[in-house]
Amino acid sequence: MGRYILPEVPSTVSSEYRFQVITPSKAIASYLKVPHYSLESLTQNIVRHRGMGVASALLSRRLLQNAVREVVDTNDIEGTAKAFLGTIKELFRSGVELTKLQTSLEPRIQQLGNLAAAYRHQLRQVKRVDAAELYWQGAIHIAYQKAYVFYGYFTPGQDELALINAIAKQDSILVLPLDDLYPQNYQALSWLQSQGWELLAGKSANITAINHQLRQCFRDFQQTSLLPSRVKLNVYPNLEQEVRSVLTQAKVLQSQGVAAQDIVLVTREPQLYGETLINLAWEYSLSVQLSYEVPLQQTRLGAWIELLLEVVRDNFPFEATAKLLSHPLAKYLSAQIWKRARETHPQGLNAWQELGVDLSLLDLKTSHPRNWVNRLLEILSAWNVLENAKSWAREILAYYRLQSGLKELSKNGSHHSSKQAFCQEISEILALLTIPVQPGQGGIELHCPTSILGTHYSYVFILGCGAGILPAAIADDPILDFHHRKQLAKQGLNISTAVELASKETFDFYNLLNVPTEQISFSYPELIERNCVIASPYLACLGLKPSPVENLPIASIEQARQLYLRQPNLWQSDSSWLMPEIAHALKVENNRESAIAPDQYDGVIGISIDPQSKIFSASQLTQLGQCPFKWFSRRLLRLKELIEAESDLVAAMRGNLYHRCLELALTGIKTASDLAQFNQEQLAQAFATSEQELKLTELSGWKFQRQEHLNLLALNLASVEFLPPAREVMATETKFAMEWHGLQIKGQVDRIDRTPTGLTIIDYKTSGATPAGVKDATGKANLDIQLAVYQDAISQRYPEAVIDTAAYYSLTKQKTISRPQKDPAELAAFAQQVKNHLSLGHYPIAPDLDRQACRYCDYDLICRQGDRLSRK
Repeated sequence: MGRYILPEVPSTVSSEYRFQVITPSKAIASYLKVPHYSLESLTQNIVRHRGMGVASALLSRRLLQNAVREVVDTNDIEGTAKAFLGTIKELFRSGVELTKLQTSLEPRIQQLGNLAAAYRHQLRQVKRVDAAELYWQGAIHIAYQKAYVFYGYFTPGQDELALINAIAKQDSILVLPLDDLYPQNYQALSWLQSQGWELLAGKSANITAINHQLRQCFRDFQQTSLLPSRVKLNVYPNLEQEVRSVLTQAKVLQSQGVAAQDIVLVTREPQLYGETLINLAWEYSLSVQLSYEVPLQQTRLGAWIELLLEVVRDNFPFEATAKLLSHPLAKYLSAQIWKRARETHPQGLNAWQELGVDLSLLDLKTSHPRNWVNRLLEILSAWNVLENAKSWAREILAYYRLQSGLKELSKNGSHHSSKQAFCQEISEILALLTIPVQPGQGGIELHCPTSILGTHYSYVFILGCGAGILPAAIADDPILDFHHRKQLAKQGLNISTAVELASKETFDFYNLLNVPTEQISFSYPELIERNCVIASPYLACLGLKPSPVENLPIASIEQARQLYLRQPNLWQSDSSWLMPEIAHALKVENNRESAIAPDQYDGVIGISIDPQSKIFSASQLTQLGQCPFKWFSRRLLRLKELIEAESDLVAAMRGNLYHRCLELALTGIKTASDLAQFNQEQLAQAFATSEQELKLTELSGWKFQRQEHLNLLALNLASVEFLPPAREVMATETKFAMEWHGLQIKGQVDRIDRTPTGLTIIDYKTSGATPAGVKDATGKANLDIQLAVYQDAISQRYPEAVIDTAAYYSLTKQKTISRPQKDPAELAAFAQQVKNHLSLGHYPIAPDLDRQACRYCDYDLICRQGDRLSRK
């Protein structure tokens, strides 16, 4: 009788074991056909029977912050604790005597030792151990031993070895692969033998097996003659293409009768590939199981909590509050209230309450800071977040994980000095607490390499075989860098060095090559988020060369449609298998981008309208004359953007402000001498009246903008060109209605001046450029309609008067910018063209040649300009 060491991984395993089997992962336990029981769970039971417990992530965080307050002179407690946490855990795991660090002559090392000791003291005061020191604590004072089989712990640390030695009874077996690639296992063997363990003889491997050949090729470095034919390397342009190809190959295998449990996906970076795998597996109707964990902040619930914190911290800003209330986990915003919110953009709690939204629970001012965590729990319950999360298994887990974390935080008496501090702590908790990325079981599994070592799968796909991923880049620890590690190792302290970390990575990959029994595929993308990826050095050791993936079938209906739709000869002759909506939309788009004449989707509806039944304004005529489709969308279809409160003074509102202010200001003013008597107070009063009528005071930044606009108007009133001495203001804002070339026109003229030679018509413009007209014979927007219509309207109103001129006056430039000339023949032809559009129902997408009609157009989504713009 004795305790035994098996020096290599057996090629086959027994389905029956006399003793309990301890494995590090569920995948290994499933391969051995035994219940999953790990060293970690075993040790937790041991320390629990001693009246101790393993500190949770939240408790560890709080106790380490307490230790930082004691030891480190810093104002950033949270940041310092976060920076030291990983290094302290590594010290605990390695079993280093902290007193040796505390007596170091190096201040940095001494501080690290003092902080680790203070943190351990904090743990012991509450009868807790850190998860990183669990095995060392479990190995102390073992009163009960049992025979176990330890399988899957192929590169054990000293803490694992100490625990295994302490709990293993006679007849226990430890599978410990011995190889020159990882000399640390020989050191472990020597120590175990000194504790009475015996080394068993290894069995000869099957030299024809693919896994044996792979490992032999890796050891002999680029001996490609040893490389089995069922080993391949595929390189893809990007990560999505890599995942698509791998899933397609897996789907082909399943269609050939290969069971899902015989296929495995492997990557060193599961979080890099996880979401893409989940999404594409859904598209391919392929069941894929991912087992890694993600922080709560990457869940829908985490995103909603982050929004909640932003709303509370920033006093209910419009955008963040709207997102919070309309989130799928809240559903707290009705369509009616959302419409009113868009129109008013409420800012602050009271403004939202006035809309009828009860946000009183979110007002932390009504609660003492010590109760804020409980208030957050109350919000989750009152807003039915769990009920709304029931469509997603992951969100349900996230809810209960967050709930337990908040209860633990409340139990520990968390205190906060401000809302900012509270929000910061909750955000850190969302980053700290984790849940499985995909709850459930079954399907093709995705694993990290170490979680399947010692298993066998028929078909293995290793993704992400790029440098920096496999192997992972070894980064220097800013707290305990490689130089200090090397110095401490020379002093006899068990600290991992860069060489040892690299050696472990290589040995793990070597053992990974033992997993496949039929076929193995390596792959990597050439580009990840715009970063170039080169091949892993491990692939060079195998002597692999990229080979193309050929003759892959179409794996999803979505992919089939994409390919099918790119071949017009197929879908035009037979679209029966397409969804009717897709076939119809495709036909419409194809027609719109071809030489086929415009149809109803281009505004050619063929519905006649009596020209006399429509009443136009000058701006409507301009719109119709620049692009018929634009007028059709606005005036006939009555399409418009949703009403949205403005945060700034838009061009249209600015024009309304200037026109109204000048109308009020010029009341009673007839001549330049009258204007000279006009003072700033009168202008300021007219401006104040105008801004109140237009509700400009509701704009968030109006108080910072108003003086600029007031000054601009003052400059105009002081300008000689605004009202020359020879003129007299005859009328302002003169409304009219008339028939013009057989069309009904209504409008309003900004100003009419009397001069010695006749009447002058003035139209104010806020821009400094001559406004675009309608299309002339060349197709350019050069034919002015607005002033031509105004001249004819004033001529009808004052038949005895002579219209001397009509001009556009720029309020921005304080000068006249254009005096367009009338061409009666062109105007008559344009009016006839308008009547033809109405009579024929013909409103094609035909903007002017310079596309001036397109510069401020709200209808680009339905117009979708393309080559068809040349069609009339």
